[in-house]
Amino acid sequence: MGTGDTEDRGATGGAAHPARSRRRMLVIGLTAVAAVLAVVAGVPGAMLASGGAEEGTRADVLAATTTQLQTLLSYDGTKLDAAARVVDEATTGSFHDDYERLFDESVRPNAERLKARTLARVVGAAWIGSEGGDAKVLAFVNRSTTTDQGERVDTVAATLTMREVDGRWLIAGLDQA
Repeated sequence: MGTGDTEDRGATGGAAHPARSRRRMLVIGLTAVAAVLAVVAGVPGAMLASGGAEEGTRADVLAATTTQLQTLLSYDGTKLDAAARVVDEATTGSFHDDYERLFDESVRPNAERLKARTLARVVGAAWIGSEGGDAKVLAFVNRSTTTDQGERVDTVAATLTMREVDGRWLIAGLDQA
């Protein structure tokens, strides 16, 4: 048994509070729906706005990968000084130093000795992703090497790290699979 005050609140509040409670729930529900609709409408819009730039970057990176890789891996054993200059034009960072060393210590002496001519063709390239200022690309390369002993064709899969330097995408890493 309580006081009449408690009983009155229970009797009148029982009818008044559910209506207020329903209105409050309706307002909260509509606000939540509006927020979800704003996010759903905004995300694709933002993706479309940035997607064009990203697609352009991807196309630039894939084109540069094809050009730089074909140029870097192609050489004529009778014109190796020109091939050595390509290392400066197509590579960057520590990969530049590593590849320059490999070229001077291995490629040059063998190409001169065998009178080798190698022609590299990228037959496929795919965007893997990007992190920071670097882009990762998977490339498939057919390398045709001709020597005194005949021709040999190898297909190589490589993961490249491409880095933009002064507006140009250069090879910053290459891992053969």
